[in-house]
Amino acid sequence: MPQVSFVISVHNGENFLENCIDSVLNQTFEDFECIILNNGSTDKTQEILEQYTDSRFKIICQENIGVSRSLNKGIHIAKGSLIARLDVDDISSVDRLEKQVGFMTKNPRVVLCGSRFRELIKDKSLPQKVAFIEKDASIRKSMSLFNPFAHSTVMFRKKTFIDSGGYSDKYKNGLDYELWLRMLALGEAQILDYELCLIRFTEQSFSYRNKRRQKMEGILIRWNAFKKFGGNPTEALYYLTKSLVGLAFPSINYFKR
Repeated sequence: MPQVSFVISVHNGENFLENCIDSVLNQTFEDFECIILNNGSTDKTQEILEQYTDSRFKIICQENIGVSRSLNKGIHIAKGSLIARLDVDDISSVDRLEKQVGFMTKNPRVVLCGSRFRELIKDKSLPQKVAFIEKDASIRKSMSLFNPFAHSTVMFRKKTFIDSGGYSDKYKNGLDYELWLRMLALGEAQILDYELCLIRFTEQSFSYRNKRRQKMEGILIRWNAFKKFGGNPTEALYYLTKSLVGLAFPSINYFKR
């Protein structure tokens, strides 16, 4: 059985799918499987997927059941004890699995592991804008301010995912953020000081197209995180105000840092 399962859910991802899959195939750590769920695509996604014949790949073609249900399905099917998430827009570095598997093997109390990343905006690669938080205690405090994990950088233990209840249908944009709160109740987290993923930002990106809902969900999740893990009340108020201003005046960029 593979040690790691990549899980990718894709809906109409023809533009970036090949780059994403090639980044999986190029991993230096080879004991993995890759589960790709074609979630009701109407473009050439399935045609592209059929070109890949590597025995480590499992392709599932299904009607569009939503992101959270699709990911839950893929992870329940997965054979690996470790789950590596990757969105179709994004690209994993060749040593991503090697670095994360090595760390989680040496640190059994860690159930959730992310990394630094780079942002790809209009073909320009830039350092991440979100603050880098590394250790478990700091991650917990930061959860009431922002989501310190980029979804496509995350590796977690399948058992912890199952025990936490998986992705919730209640959240469309903050489904990962909300899941981390529940997983952190079951173990420790770490964000590695390596850039292990390239996160693409385009007008077609799911989070880009749903900024308003993302902010609304973020406010609720941050409040729940503050109640659960505490944090700096002044900073929490700052980020709450920042989100509320963004909702009220979406075209105005307040609170630049």
